[in-house]
Amino acid sequence: MNVLTINTKDPMSYMQWVKGSGAAIGASINAAVGGVCLPSGGYYGPGEIYYWHLFGDHATAMGAEQYNPTVMAELKKLKAERVVSRGDAYSVLMAEPGSYQAGETFANWNIVISTDDPAQYISEVARMSAAADENGFSDIRFTVYSYLTGENAGKLMAVIQAPNGNRLGAMLDELEQPWAATILGDMAKIRRYEHGFTMNCEVVYAAES
Repeated sequence: MNVLTINTKDPMSYMQWVKGSGAAIGASINAAVGGVCLPSGGYYGPGEIYYWHLFGDHATAMGAEQYNPTVMAELKKLKAERVVSRGDAYSVLMAEPGSYQAGETFANWNIVISTDDPAQYISEVARMSAAADENGFSDIRFTVYSYLTGENAGKLMAVIQAPNGNRLGAMLDELEQPWAATILGDMAKIRRYEHGFTMNCEVVYAAES
């Protein structure tokens, strides 16, 4: 996954541009999925937006021509002034079955963590996912990424994805219940929180399978 962190004084205008140009850009870089997220908490700066792409493999992601003619043509349509403040690449370490469709929306809680035992942490996230399924939250998707770039290189990011903010909030409420608190207690022994984000997202491109 590649993520660009954008800062702009006109987030809504930028979001509309991504929704209009995202399909052309996604296809031009051979992405599998592309989307945009507007944070509701934990952002680094005002007017922050995350423009992301998922790829089938690292070779495709690293081989993507970022400033190909299609991208440059679409950038000319962008009216909002913006700054690209970060660009991060990730590896997917754990992903649950699922697919994305253009126009789909969802809400995320993303947690950046550090750990000396990544394998055990992933095992605990899988355990939390299974427990969530058993406790009425089968619509919550858990993913774990590893940072490849930037000051977070080597750290992990756990993504808890829900169909909407209400369901994400309901899942957070459940973290105080015994079934979830026990797992969180075990996680706390092997990981340290570094940063957390909440955000609302929309898929703007999904390659035809």
